[in-house]
Amino acid sequence: MGRHLAVLLEDIPHIRLLYTGETTHTQGERLDLTLVSSDLAADAIWQVHPTLTSNHFATLTSLPVAPPVPPRPPPRWNIRRADWSRFQASLDEWWADYQPPDDLHQQERDLTAAIQTAATTAIPMCAPSRRHQTDWWYYNDEVREHNHRVNLHRKLYKKRPNPSNLRLLQEVVARARQVSLRVKEDKWLEWCATFSQHTSLGQMWRSVRTASGAAPPRPAAHPHPQQEAERLATTFTSRGSSDQLPLHTRRTQQLQLHHDEAIREAMEVADMTDRPFSLQELQQAKRRGRDTATGADGVPYSMLAHAGPAGDTALYARKYPQVCKKISTGVHRKYPQVCKKISTGVHSRDITDRLTPPTGSLLLPELGLPPCCLPPERSTWRYWFGGHSLVLPHS
Repeated sequence: MGRHLAVLLEDIPHIRLLYTGETTHTQGERLDLTLVSSDLAADAIWQVHPTLTSNHFATLTSLPVAPPVPPRPPPRWNIRRADWSRFQASLDEWWADYQPPDDLHQQERDLTAAIQTAATTAIPMCAPSRRHQTDWWYYNDEVREHNHRVNLHRKLYKKRPNPSNLRLLQEVVARARQVSLRVKEDKWLEWCATFSQHTSLGQMWRSVRTASGAAPPRPAAHPHPQQEAERLATTFTSRGSSDQLPLHTRRTQQLQLHHDEAIREAMEVADMTDRPFSLQELQQAKRRGRDTATGADGVPYSMLAHAGPAGDTALYARKYPQVCKKISTGVHRKYPQVCKKISTGVHSRDITDRLTPPTGSLLLPELGLPPCCLPPERSTWRYWFGGHSLVLPHS
């Protein structure tokens, strides 16, 4: 069977069979195949392991591919050294001259750019850094084992800090340093033995920089990264096409627009109990305390908290969007006429999700939505819109 597959696979482009003619089974007529892409087949090494643990011999495939170079992390603002008075003054100047356009997305981009400009003026940047292992050129199993022992004894001393464990930790650390120095010296002598009159000066300097702790630049993980990325993108696009979805899923997508329209019509009904948020509630809703991970724009919650009174007034007067959400109602598979919960993508700069709305229907002027209400005698469904209770009809 393996030989028939080998004949068929030889005609497929971009695939290479690694086979040297050695027997991989106790019975010679059977064959185990190893497939690799054509880009990796040039330096691939294929061999049969001599140890037999079943009726098949184990095969070893070695691919000498260097690890990718880790990208540098994006620059970050040092919030601990921020000059918030200068930050707020810069935003106040921007609010005074800003004329909000009609496009909601353009308002969001303008606000993000203004916050980033004010942060660049008033907040210093953190020093860029990239961690790399300086011991990669001599690291082996012996060094790894002693480092593991050091970690175990450090945990033991942290759990039970007594003089006995301290002396034991010091002995283990001293032993690990001796092993690392010995292995480093042996590896350096091994490198020096390979130098000759044919060794280039650049290679010698690269070895010296590596031994001194500076990691050399590494090649790309793939010989042709651009072509491979385009091939993967094409494959992902074809496999992720909606035409391959089941029939009931495509039917659900077709009903999505009708359910969205039903929700919009329900939100246009006014009610006397609806009221907007007050400026005090808006100020109390700001998230304070420790910042969490920022989004793609790099704006943390602390920058929004220090926007100042002008920013609160502009937010309350709807001069820029406080929330960017897209309603996605979903459709029940068995009962298409039943509405499901609203699924919303909350923007990273949403600071009003923590507000508690009144019971029943809700007026959302800050979201740019009309009020929504229902008579109490009708059956209703209660939805959650980014933390706000929303009452919609259910038939």
